Amino acid sequence: MRFPLGCAVVLALTFVSSAASASMCPVLIKQGRDAAATMSPSDPNVKNAVAKLDRAAALHKEGKHADSMREANEALGMLGVKK
Repeated sequence: MRFPLGCAVVLALTFVSSAASASMCPVLIKQGRDAAATMSPSDPNVKNAVAKLDRAAALHKEGKHADSMREANEALGMLGVKK
């Protein structure tokens, strides 16, 4: 009886953590876009960060949330946004 219950708990936690990371992608992307909007669009760092945010949005749509969050966090770092 313990084994099936343990498997169910692990499975439930996996789904919850996936959903949590999926919901964080748009938040991080929006933070980056908001920060970039206050900066010079001709700045190379801003251009590169916006490109990373575009990539993060595409990865999010593909369901690759860990990759999306990594790209978005890199963009935030390039823009100097503190997390």
